Amino acid sequence: MPILDIGNTKQLEFGYGDIEVAPGLLELEETIGVVCFIQTERKPIGVHTDYDEPIKLPMEETPVRMTFEKTESIDVLIWALQEAKRKMIAKSLR
Repeated sequence: MPILDIGNTKQLEFGYGDIEVAPGLLELEETIGVVCFIQTERKPIGVHTDYDEPIKLPMEETPVRMTFEKTESIDVLIWALQEAKRKMIAKSLR
């Protein structure tokens, strides 16, 4: 199962193609950026869905969401993901 409840933590286990990563906009009091993580059947890694219309899926269909009110926050997340990737590559080269 790719989305796990571990104590008070939600853990996403990537690398099996069974978590859909869906970027889009979320309509709340104002429209904000969102990335939803949805448990799905296994697909080839890299298959993704981009929602052109604002996401209106119920919370139970998108159990894990990252929301962004400022684009700078997305930049920080991108940096952290790139650093995690860099460290994984460096470790595999040892």
